[in-house]
Amino acid sequence: MTIQSDVEDQPKAGALARGKGFLKVLAGLLLVAAIGAWASLGIGLYLDVPRGTRLTLAIVAAVATEALFWTVAALLGVSVVEARKRIWRKITGRAG
Repeated sequence: MTIQSDVEDQPKAGALARGKGFLKVLAGLLLVAAIGAWASLGIGLYLDVPRGTRLTLAIVAAVATEALFWTVAALLGVSVVEARKRIWRKITGRAG
């Protein structure tokens, strides 16, 4: 017979729980950054900025969006990454 206490029943806030909180904050910041980057690109296109500036704005927007995607994927789990692979395989027609 074992004795159980109330302390054992409560899960401890481990590194995973703290990590998820950090990932949520990071995802929020990256969402703001991605929206800002895409808005900057749109404004740059509207104002007809030089080609080098457009390229820089497009790269910044793409990197911010990709960082947001991978942060959300880490927050939700590996299943999102696997689903993305399946979608790309279906689009490209590759089996495997």
